[in-house]
Amino acid sequence: MSINWPQNGEYAVASYQMSALPYLTSSIINLGRVHEYEFPFVTRFINIANRGSVVTDKIALAFTERGFTTGNYITLNQGDTIHEEIRTTRMYISCSQGTAVDYQIFCGITNIPERMFLPITGSNGHPGVG
Repeated sequence: MSINWPQNGEYAVASYQMSALPYLTSSIINLGRVHEYEFPFVTRFINIANRGSVVTDKIALAFTERGFTTGNYITLNQGDTIHEEIRTTRMYISCSQGTAVDYQIFCGITNIPERMFLPITGSNGHPGVG
């Protein structure tokens, strides 16, 4: 008799219907730098706020590091916030304009392990990912 219990995968709908576990962090990023966030579990949603103090402070969000060079990223101006229902295990923040830009990330984490999620790269047929 096997005790190899099945695990939640990326299509486990109930995992996305449950309340998410909180993941909250904030940081300051300088021009030209990239911060990588790798989550141990798949996200249910992401919420990112550009808390820069100057109107020219801009950050960019991508889901692959290559996304910054291929134009597959989202720009957040000073004071902007984005909230999206997105499944991912990794994301990248870059400072595209300004110096010492303050930002905050709040994500909801599911119980789906990172190893059970598909890899998202621009090289495996996901158009628009980078």
